[in-house]
Amino acid sequence: MLSRKIAHQNQVICVEDLAVKNLVKNPNLAKAISDQGWGIFLTMLKYKAERFGHTYQEIGRFFPSSQLCSETLLPIPILQKGYDSLGVRLVDCPHCLHRHDRDINGAKNIKNEGLRVLALGTSASTLGGEVRPKS
Repeated sequence: MLSRKIAHQNQVICVEDLAVKNLVKNPNLAKAISDQGWGIFLTMLKYKAERFGHTYQEIGRFFPSSQLCSETLLPIPILQKGYDSLGVRLVDCPHCLHRHDRDINGAKNIKNEGLRVLALGTSASTLGGEVRPKS
Protein backbone atom coordinates (compact mmCIF):
# COMPACT_ATOMS: atom_id res chain seq x y z
CA MET A 1 0.00 0.00 0.00
CA LEU A 2 1.22 3.51 -0.81
CA SER A 3 0.89 4.88 2.73
CA ARG A 4 3.11 2.08 4.09
CA LYS A 5 5.73 2.65 1.39
CA ILE A 6 5.86 6.41 2.03
CA ALA A 7 5.94 5.97 5.82
CA HIS A 8 8.68 3.31 5.62
CA GLN A 9 10.95 5.17 3.18
CA ASN A 10 10.85 8.64 4.77
CA GLN A 11 12.04 9.63 8.23
CA VAL A 12 10.07 12.88 8.09
CA ILE A 13 6.76 13.32 6.28
CA CYS A 14 5.37 16.84 5.87
CA VAL A 15 1.78 17.32 4.75
CA GLU A 16 -0.61 20.22 4.49
CA ASP A 17 -3.44 20.13 7.03
CA LEU A 18 -6.25 20.45 4.51
CA ALA A 19 -9.87 20.90 5.53
CA VAL A 20 -11.11 17.92 3.50
CA LYS A 21 -14.72 18.54 4.60
CA ASN A 22 -14.54 22.05 3.14
CA LEU A 23 -12.84 20.88 -0.06
CA VAL A 24 -15.64 18.44 -0.88
CA LYS A 25 -18.11 21.34 -0.74
CA ASN A 26 -16.57 22.56 -4.02
CA PRO A 27 -18.62 20.85 -6.75
CA ASN A 28 -15.64 20.89 -9.14
CA LEU A 29 -13.39 19.02 -6.70
CA ALA A 30 -15.78 16.96 -4.56
CA LYS A 31 -15.84 13.76 -6.61
CA ALA A 32 -12.09 13.66 -7.22
CA ILE A 33 -11.27 14.27 -3.54
CA SER A 34 -13.88 11.79 -2.28
CA ASP A 35 -12.75 9.14 -4.75
CA GLN A 36 -9.16 9.44 -3.54
CA GLY A 37 -10.10 9.11 0.14
CA TRP A 38 -7.57 11.80 1.06
CA GLY A 39 -8.57 12.08 4.72
CA ILE A 40 -8.32 8.32 5.27
CA PHE A 41 -5.00 8.21 3.43
CA LEU A 42 -3.52 10.87 5.72
CA THR A 43 -4.79 9.03 8.80
CA MET A 44 -3.13 5.81 7.63
CA LEU A 45 0.06 7.66 6.72
CA LYS A 46 0.26 9.22 10.17
CA TYR A 47 -0.19 6.05 12.18
CA LYS A 48 2.19 4.08 9.95
CA ALA A 49 4.87 6.77 10.23
CA GLU A 50 4.48 6.67 14.02
CA ARG A 51 4.70 2.86 13.97
CA PHE A 52 8.06 3.09 12.17
CA GLY A 53 9.25 5.77 14.62
CA HIS A 54 9.23 8.42 11.91
CA THR A 55 7.97 12.00 12.13
CA TYR A 56 4.66 13.10 10.65
CA GLN A 57 4.46 16.90 10.49
CA GLU A 58 1.33 18.82 9.49
CA ILE A 59 1.57 22.35 8.14
CA GLY A 60 -1.31 24.72 8.83
CA ARG A 61 -3.89 25.03 6.07
CA PHE A 62 -3.42 28.80 5.91
CA PHE A 63 0.30 28.60 5.07
CA PRO A 64 0.46 30.02 1.51
CA SER A 65 2.42 27.09 0.07
CA SER A 66 1.52 27.63 -3.58
CA GLN A 67 1.69 31.43 -3.39
CA LEU A 68 5.34 31.73 -2.37
CA CYS A 69 8.39 31.17 -4.54
CA SER A 70 10.20 28.11 -3.21
CA GLU A 71 13.55 29.71 -4.10
CA THR A 72 13.13 33.17 -2.54
CA LEU A 73 10.13 32.65 -0.21
CA LEU A 74 8.71 35.88 -1.58
CA PRO A 75 5.09 36.10 -2.76
CA ILE A 76 4.43 35.44 -6.44
CA PRO A 77 2.39 38.52 -7.41
CA ILE A 78 0.00 36.86 -9.88
CA LEU A 79 -1.09 34.47 -7.12
CA GLN A 80 -1.41 37.25 -4.54
CA LYS A 81 -3.63 39.70 -6.44
CA GLY A 82 -6.86 37.76 -6.71
CA TYR A 83 -5.83 35.82 -9.81
CA ASP A 84 -5.28 32.69 -7.75
CA SER A 85 -7.21 30.28 -9.92
CA LEU A 86 -6.67 26.53 -9.92
CA GLY A 87 -6.38 26.87 -13.70
CA VAL A 88 -3.03 28.65 -13.28
CA ARG A 89 -0.57 25.74 -13.30
CA LEU A 90 2.72 27.44 -14.24
CA VAL A 91 3.86 30.72 -12.72
CA ASP A 92 6.84 32.96 -13.38
CA CYS A 93 8.53 34.41 -10.31
CA PRO A 94 9.65 38.00 -10.90
CA HIS A 95 12.20 37.68 -8.08
CA CYS A 96 14.24 34.64 -9.17
CA LEU A 97 13.04 34.66 -12.80
CA HIS A 98 12.22 30.93 -12.74
CA ARG A 99 9.06 29.31 -14.03
CA HIS A 100 7.50 27.12 -11.35
CA ASP A 101 4.97 24.32 -11.60
CA ARG A 102 2.42 25.32 -8.99
CA ASP A 103 2.11 21.87 -7.40
CA ILE A 104 5.85 21.18 -7.25
CA ASN A 105 6.52 24.67 -5.91
CA GLY A 106 3.85 24.17 -3.22
CA ALA A 107 5.24 20.74 -2.29
CA LYS A 108 8.74 22.19 -1.86
CA ASN A 109 7.35 24.94 0.36
CA ILE A 110 5.41 22.43 2.50
CA LYS A 111 8.52 20.28 2.93
CA ASN A 112 10.71 23.26 3.81
CA GLU A 113 8.15 24.71 6.23
CA GLY A 114 7.72 21.33 7.91
CA LEU A 115 11.47 20.95 8.38
CA ARG A 116 11.70 24.53 9.66
CA VAL A 117 8.93 23.95 12.20
CA LEU A 118 10.60 20.75 13.39
CA ALA A 119 13.99 22.42 13.70
CA LEU A 120 12.71 25.46 15.57
CA GLY A 121 9.89 23.83 17.48
CA THR A 122 7.58 26.73 16.57
CA SER A 123 5.07 27.56 13.89
CA ALA A 124 5.87 31.30 13.93
CA SER A 125 6.05 32.55 10.36
CA THR A 126 8.81 34.61 8.81
CA LEU A 127 6.63 35.51 5.84
CA GLY A 128 7.93 38.72 4.28
CA GLY A 129 11.22 38.59 6.15
CA GLU A 130 9.85 40.09 9.39
CA VAL A 131 11.78 38.03 11.91
CA ARG A 132 11.95 40.77 14.55
CA PRO A 133 8.97 42.57 16.03
CA LYS A 134 8.52 46.07 14.69
CA SER A 135 9.31 48.69 17.32
